[in-house]
Amino acid sequence: MLPHFLLSPLWLRAGACCLALSLVPQAHADEASADTATELGDVIVTAKPLRQTADEVVQSTDVLAGEALERERSGTIGDVLETQPGIANASFGPGVGRPIIRGQGGPRVQILQNGIASMDASALSPDHAVSIDPLGADQVEVIRGPATLLYGGGSSGGVVNIVDDRLPDTVVPGFRATADLSYGDNADERQAALRARYGLAGVQFGAHYSRREAGNFDIPGRAERFDEHEHEEEHTHEGEHEEAMHTEAHDAHADHDEHGEADGRGELPNSSLEAESFGGSIAWAGERGMIGAAVSRFTTNYGVPGHGHGHGHDEEHGETHGEEHDHEEAEAHEEEGHSHEEEGHSHEDVRIDLEQTRTDLRGLLYDPFPGFVRLEGRVGINDYTHAEVEPSGEIGTTFDVQAVRARVLAEHQPIGNWAGVIGTQFVDRDFEAVGEEAYVPPVTTREMGLFVVEGFRFGDGHRLELGARFDATDHEPEGNLRTQDFGTYTLSAGVNYMLADHLHLRGNVQRSQRAPAAEELYADGAHIATSTFERGDIDLDPETANSLDLALLRDAGRWTWSLSAFYNRIDDYIFLREVDAGLNADGSGAGSTDGEADFVNEEGEFDADGELLLVDYAQENAVFFGAEIESRFHFLKQGERHLNVGGFADLVRGELRDSNDHLPRVTPPRIGVDISGGLAGFSARLGYIRVTEQDRTAPLESVTPAYNELRADLRYTLATASGPLSFYLRARNLLDDTQREATSVLKDVAPAPGRSLFVGLRMEFDPARAL
Repeated sequence: MLPHFLLSPLWLRAGACCLALSLVPQAHADEASADTATELGDVIVTAKPLRQTADEVVQSTDVLAGEALERERSGTIGDVLETQPGIANASFGPGVGRPIIRGQGGPRVQILQNGIASMDASALSPDHAVSIDPLGADQVEVIRGPATLLYGGGSSGGVVNIVDDRLPDTVVPGFRATADLSYGDNADERQAALRARYGLAGVQFGAHYSRREAGNFDIPGRAERFDEHEHEEEHTHEGEHEEAMHTEAHDAHADHDEHGEADGRGELPNSSLEAESFGGSIAWAGERGMIGAAVSRFTTNYGVPGHGHGHGHDEEHGETHGEEHDHEEAEAHEEEGHSHEEEGHSHEDVRIDLEQTRTDLRGLLYDPFPGFVRLEGRVGINDYTHAEVEPSGEIGTTFDVQAVRARVLAEHQPIGNWAGVIGTQFVDRDFEAVGEEAYVPPVTTREMGLFVVEGFRFGDGHRLELGARFDATDHEPEGNLRTQDFGTYTLSAGVNYMLADHLHLRGNVQRSQRAPAAEELYADGAHIATSTFERGDIDLDPETANSLDLALLRDAGRWTWSLSAFYNRIDDYIFLREVDAGLNADGSGAGSTDGEADFVNEEGEFDADGELLLVDYAQENAVFFGAEIESRFHFLKQGERHLNVGGFADLVRGELRDSNDHLPRVTPPRIGVDISGGLAGFSARLGYIRVTEQDRTAPLESVTPAYNELRADLRYTLATASGPLSFYLRARNLLDDTQREATSVLKDVAPAPGRSLFVGLRMEFDPARAL
C-alpha cells in the first residue's frame, strides 16, 4: 500500500519540488539562526527520558525554538504548529486550536507542559480549549507517532510538550526579563506576554503574565459555506473534480459578494475572545539536584462561531465516522420552520468561560542511591472548570476536572553500552459535568503505569532503543453504571543508524494499546457543541495499534533534508457512528430504516426534524498511513548573513479496514515552499502553502475545497546594552483566501480568519546576551 501512494502524481511533484528547492531539517531548532543558532545536536528533547538531543532520537521528533518559535507564536498551540509537516489544527474558531498529528487527535494526542499533561477537558470535545498558554513557551517539542511508552494511552497518536524554564536544573544569577507586545489589524487583536526571572544564592524566583483579546474576526466573505443550490450540487457531484472546482469558484465568488461590502470582507460572528494567564515560581538548585514549585492561573472566554447551524456540524476529529450532516435535509428542516428559536431554546452565540489553577512540583536528585545517577519526580495538581454559557447568560453545562498527575524517573548507571531509565506514572482524575446538557456522568479515573526504556550505543554513533510499559486504568462512574478496568501494554524497538556523518536512518516499531476514555464508555445525552446526541458503549475493548515509522535524514551542512513514512494499523479503533434505526435514543419506539442518519431532539426522542444527530461509540479496525518530505538549501551562511530556500510536503490517509470507508476530517495533502534570509540585524521570510482539496471523505461528510496560504515575516533585532530588542511584522493569509480546514468540526460554517497583519515588539533584558 505504501509504495502505491508514494508514487501518486502529487508525491512525485512534491518530491521533485523538494529536491530542487531543499527543505527544513528534521528538528526545527531556530531555523533563522543559520547564523546565531544552536546546532541541531545541542537541542535537548525534554519529552524523552534519556535527555537525548534532537539528532539522537529514534522516533520522528520536531523541536520548535528560538526565532522559528517566535515567528509561529500564537494564542493557541494548534495555531503554533499547524504549518509543521504532519501536523494540522483541529480549530473550533479562533479561541480553540488543538494539534492533529498524522491524522489523529482528541484523546489520542496528549498535550503536556514540562512533561505533565494539561489536565483539562480539551480531549473530551473539540470546542474545549487547551489550558496551556503557548505565549510563554521557550520550546515546543512534538513526537510524531505513538508515544504510549512514555506517557500512556492518551498519547497513542503523538505528544506535544510545551517547555518553559520555571523549574530549571540550574539557576542563572541575576535578573532577566522578556516582554513581547503585538497588535493585529484583524479583529483588533492584542497580545502581551511578560516574564521575569531572578536568581540569587542558588534560588530562582519567577513570574509571568500574558493576555490576548480580540473582537469578531474578519473573513474574506460569508461564514456559512452552503446555500440550498450548493447543497444540491455538493451531494449530486461530490467527489467529481469538475464539480469540486466549480464549488470552489462559486464559494469564492459568493464570499466576495457577501454583505455588499466594497472590499468583499465579512465577519465571523461570535468569534471574539479574551484569554489571560499569570503565575509565579520558586526553585532551588545545587550540586546534588533541585526542588521547586510553580503555580499558574489560566482563564479564557471565547465564542463558539457557527453554533446553532443545526445539521451543519461534525463531531470530534478522529472519533467520528460519517459525522457531517445531510445538508439538503437541514435546508428542508429550515423551510419547514423548525428553527432553534422556535424550539424555544437557542444555542446560537454560545460562549465558553474557562478557568484553571494548576500547581507544578519538581524534584531532581543526582546520585540518589547506589546504581543510579539521577532521580526525578514531577507532580501536577489541577483545578479546572469551564461553563458553556447561553446568550441569555444561563449556564447550560459546567465541566469540572480535579486531577493529580505524578511521574517518577530513575536513571541507572551505564552497564557497558546500555543506559536507561525505569519509571512510574500515576493519575487520579475526578470528572463531573453538571447541567441540563451534561451528557457524561461523573467519573473517577485512576491510572498507574510502569515503564522501562533502555538505549544501547554501538558501532560508529549508532543507537538502539528498547522499551516496555504496562498501564492499569480504572473508571468508576457514579450511580448504577458498571465500573470498568483495563490492563494495557506497550512494546517498542527503535534504531538510529548513522550511514555517514549527520546522515541518519531511523526506524521505530511499536505495539501499543489505549484504554477507552470515560466519555466513550458512559456518554448518554445531548452534546450541543457538536450538535449530536452521543451514546457510549460500556463494553468497548482497548484499541491495539501496530505502528512502523521510517525516516532518512541529513541534519547538517549546506543541504538538509528528511524523508519519513509511517504505517499505523489499529485494531478495535473507537469512533462515532451514525444510527439508522428510527428509534428514540433509549431504544424505544416503533423503529424503521430509511438509509438516512437518525436525528433526535434534546430529550433523545426520534424526530426527523430534530437538531441533534444520533451517534454511537463503536469499534472497527482502522489504518493510518502517510509520509512527509522536508528539505532546505543554504545558499549563504556567513555569520549574520544567510539566505536559504526550502519547503515541505505531507500526506496522510485514514481508513476503516472492514468497510473501506474513509475516516472524517483527515488532513488533506499539503505542499509548501519558502525563502528566508538575514543581513545586519534584519531577517525576513516569505512562505507559501497549498492545501489541496480533501475529497476522501467519510459517508455524509462534505468535500473541503483547496486553499492557499501566503505568509510573510520581517524582523529587525538591535543589540543593546541590556539585551536584544526586536521589532517585527507578520502577515498571514496575504491572499485573503477563504480557508476552510478539513480538520475542523466547523469547516462549513466558520472559515479561518482572513488577511491579518501584525506589528510587534520584543524586549529582552539579559546581561548574558547584551553588547
